[in-house]
Amino acid sequence: MAPSVVMTLHGTLVLSDPFAQRTVGMFNTLIEENAPVFRRHFGVDLFPGSLNVNIPPPGELAQRLDAGEPPPSIVTPRAELVNQPYYIGDGQAWPCQLSSARFSNHVNCWIFRRIGSRVNAGIIEVVATVKLRTAYHLQHADPVVIEMLTRHATPAAA
Repeated sequence: MAPSVVMTLHGTLVLSDPFAQRTVGMFNTLIEENAPVFRRHFGVDLFPGSLNVNIPPPGELAQRLDAGEPPPSIVTPRAELVNQPYYIGDGQAWPCQLSSARFSNHVNCWIFRRIGSRVNAGIIEVVATVKLRTAYHLQHADPVVIEMLTRHATPAAA
């Protein structure tokens, strides 16, 4: 049975800023320090980093995801994650398909959010098994479409 699309998000990539030449933070450190935990929950090794997508207008998307709407397919308990700030809760992930004019077929990946994350409003973090930016020659401000899938769909390796 094919997975169902629960939500379609249109956005643009946020790959760097003109000053820091990078986005918000230390997501690569999160993945590297918690690789065994993520491997256990995702069933694969995640690339140490995320692809940031700006979804305008920000609205209440972050609050909805934090509340588990729609229900995540993967929950990584905060207690299993090391070196997390006090305000961070469980990690949640939703399988998704990323589409762009830069590749002919969608790419299977996950939307990932830690409850209470202070990532800028309207930014969605996408994780995969490969460095999406390099593998697909993605550039800052490229338009993308993310189709969030039902909780029973698990992306295969990208």
